[in-house]
Amino acid sequence: MSPLLWVVLSALMVSLSRLPLHLGFLVFVGWIPLLHFLFQKRVKLWAAAAIFSAIYIGIVYNWIAEVTPVGLVGIAIIFFLHYWLVFYMIRKVGTAIPGLKYVIFVAVLLSFEYLQNFTEMRFPWFHNAYSLADYTWLIQAADLGGVILLSALILLINVLIYRAVQGKLKYMAWVMLILVIWNIYGIWCVNKLPLSMVDTKISVMQPSIEQDKKWDQAFYLDILQRYDKLCAKAAADSTRLLIFPEAAMPVYLLYDPLSMHSLQRYCSAYNLEIFTGFPHFTPAPPEHVNDEYFYNAAALFKPNGQRSNLYYKNILVPVGERMLWLKQFPVLWKLQFDQANWEFGKNLEWIDSSEGEFSPSICYELAFANIHQRMAIPQDPQTKSLRKTDFLVNITNDAWFGTSYGPWLHAAMVKFRAVENRIQIYRSANTGISMIVDPRGIIIAKAELFEKTNITAPLFKCSRIPLYRHIAWYPILFVVVAVGLFGISMFIGNKEK
Repeated sequence: MSPLLWVVLSALMVSLSRLPLHLGFLVFVGWIPLLHFLFQKRVKLWAAAAIFSAIYIGIVYNWIAEVTPVGLVGIAIIFFLHYWLVFYMIRKVGTAIPGLKYVIFVAVLLSFEYLQNFTEMRFPWFHNAYSLADYTWLIQAADLGGVILLSALILLINVLIYRAVQGKLKYMAWVMLILVIWNIYGIWCVNKLPLSMVDTKISVMQPSIEQDKKWDQAFYLDILQRYDKLCAKAAADSTRLLIFPEAAMPVYLLYDPLSMHSLQRYCSAYNLEIFTGFPHFTPAPPEHVNDEYFYNAAALFKPNGQRSNLYYKNILVPVGERMLWLKQFPVLWKLQFDQANWEFGKNLEWIDSSEGEFSPSICYELAFANIHQRMAIPQDPQTKSLRKTDFLVNITNDAWFGTSYGPWLHAAMVKFRAVENRIQIYRSANTGISMIVDPRGIIIAKAELFEKTNITAPLFKCSRIPLYRHIAWYPILFVVVAVGLFGISMFIGNKEK
């Protein structure tokens, strides 16, 4: 068997485990062929990285080409470089310090996952943990250590099974012990987690406005009529808070009298509080390249004409919503790939509604655990004490991705954010997949892709402050181990020379 076929096999198994094909269990053995490959006598790391990146990106993220084919190629190139570095570090330490080759394998892969949360190029969609989206009882451990803990357990099981395959059958006992404890904890949480049901009337709207019509002024009145019908339906169901999707009002709402009149009419005529997304701008200083700062914004509007503070999206999609490194290289403002150039929001918001306090996120921000921890369980800056927000809201427009499995991959993250913080999340997606997920990560209401409807469910609250909120910093330990071992291996290599 050609050594590179081991890489192909690993990439296929890990990739297929991520899709909505109910093959998530493959992730528990998916890394074994790659682990075997990396410690062969002669390996081509560049070829391995190119193969792994091409297969993984091609299978799991091909839907990005629906928006930007060039962007998909760019992601494949970036992660080819990432995987080459990952494979090189594992190989270097494993050959210099053979006794620690399994430690470095786990530490480097977890560092790779964790570090994707930082810099303007951040793209934390590669977590092994997301392969467990179908296994509600297994994701319960996320309240102990987030998706990094789940990924660590997955990689540990891969290593132990590999050792067992090599003839060390005693390691299968450790695999069984880990799985038994993991499942027992998950089953206990699903069945025994203390929840209280609150009498609220919150609904999520999924209007399913086609992407080619959403920004076309010729269809704007039709869009408003669809909103009117769904608002009337929500009122008939006794809804008091209705959540619209991202950029549901595809105009600069606060500067558009007709649109503001329509929205306020929905609020007053149907006695609704409406939380909606919309683009917004504010004046920029003279030294800025544009006359205005543009934002992806959202706010709550009330029947009495009042509105909440605006929430500006804090984390923007690299290139898609903002070109990279504009502050460092202003000349990049001139590059245009049909991307927006929004400004970064700088603050989170906690919004008081008639149905409780909530904190919102927009679209891509759903992938970031840290921001949701601060939203769900904020810390008082003076007393340092933690408190629990009543619920979270995520709004998005996944119409860009059509009927691909992109919307499913994005929506699955709601379950993990809910469990990590033991909080209920209401998600409104323009064309789907909208859902309401309780603090156990269980979907209690859902709208199918392109369904035009509202969904509603009772609010479940959990007073527990998860352990993960107190130790969110711990993944840096894997980075320290990976960098430290790599440094030692380089010293040993140089000394031998």
